[in-house]
Amino acid sequence: MLSEFREKNKDFDFQITATDISTRMLHKAATAIYAEERIAPVSDHLKRKYLLRNKNGQARTVRIVPELRSKVSFDQVNFMDDEYPVNGLFDVIFCRNVLIYFDRKTQEDVINKLCTKLKPGGHFFLGHSESITNFRVPLKQVKSTVYIKQE
Repeated sequence: MLSEFREKNKDFDFQITATDISTRMLHKAATAIYAEERIAPVSDHLKRKYLLRNKNGQARTVRIVPELRSKVSFDQVNFMDDEYPVNGLFDVIFCRNVLIYFDRKTQEDVINKLCTKLKPGGHFFLGHSESITNFRVPLKQVKSTVYIKQE
């Protein structure tokens, strides 16, 4: 969607930083290979434009085109670390279905550390099963799982 938006807005550019604690999952994500059934909801137009079919007809997988793969970097991050080794500030952070593995105090600490990497006015997305109600964090809720960082 970001690439489609960029086509109509030439001044817009984007870069995505994907993180996980698991190097195995980061490696798997970096391959950008998906089973065909996973991409069923994608329109045929977008499939033709952004996906490459596997040359082995038996494999029934697709791969994201190199132009899109080059827009994503992958970094290992452990939310229990004191600081997160990612550069720059982000316009958007998605932290979905991660906090459920931590106690409330740790959740609040993680959110506050993530907020140090979020630009003022930036958007923060949580998973539907997560809540930051009564947390002391610099976020204002704008939708059920969407927050904006306060300046």
